[in-house]
Amino acid sequence: MIGANPRAKAIADALEPVAGQAELVVICAEDYSTVPDVPPGPDIVNLTSGTTEEAVEAAKRFPGRYLDGALMAHPEHVGRPETVLVYSGSPDVFARHEKTLARLGSATYLGPDPATASLYDAAMLNFAWATLIGYLQSAALVNVEARTFTPLLTQWLKSTVADVIEGYAGQIDAGSYPGDEEWLELDEPLMRHLIVATEQRGLDSALPRLIHSLTTRGIEAGSGAESFASLVEVIRGGGQLPATT
Repeated sequence: MIGANPRAKAIADALEPVAGQAELVVICAEDYSTVPDVPPGPDIVNLTSGTTEEAVEAAKRFPGRYLDGALMAHPEHVGRPETVLVYSGSPDVFARHEKTLARLGSATYLGPDPATASLYDAAMLNFAWATLIGYLQSAALVNVEARTFTPLLTQWLKSTVADVIEGYAGQIDAGSYPGDEEWLELDEPLMRHLIVATEQRGLDSALPRLIHSLTTRGIEAGSGAESFASLVEVIRGGGQLPATT
């Protein structure tokens, strides 16, 4: 039983004197095993990170009063209006407490399935880690003071890269990847140049080699004249190349 976890019990004991008077209890625990048993009464908003299965099981523990959530920021960002938080689960709970939740940051409701926020959490962390490891790789490659190099990257990210991502969204939704401005066979030699530059400087080349591997698989699948966004089909293939005609 999750509530039998000693840490969960300690949290539950601390909550007990006030839970009966509260309308809302917000929990952000180490993991789902430490989410406490909250007495009947208050609505529950759980910002603990975990799997979609854990979110569903937590919703069963608090039927009709549970909202799962994810805080997409570090603790020091809590309370800023631009900080991203996502929620899923009971629409009534979200409606009752939306103004309160907005005090933590931007509150986005994703629907009644309690698992959805957890899935978005994983997807957005994937984006963050992939972006940040790319930043670290780039900083190591140029080998200058990071504070000198970083403003150029952030300017490029906010302007060009953000615009490219918006364009790719339409291509992914349409399932069509026109290579009007850039295409895989154009990108692939540049990726080989990146691998050479990386290894010449004695750096780990796992990241550029991964990107090159996905690209060559896309080309072998017949997408050489399509945009970089077409690699979503390679990723969806789970390691298997799509059949070629």
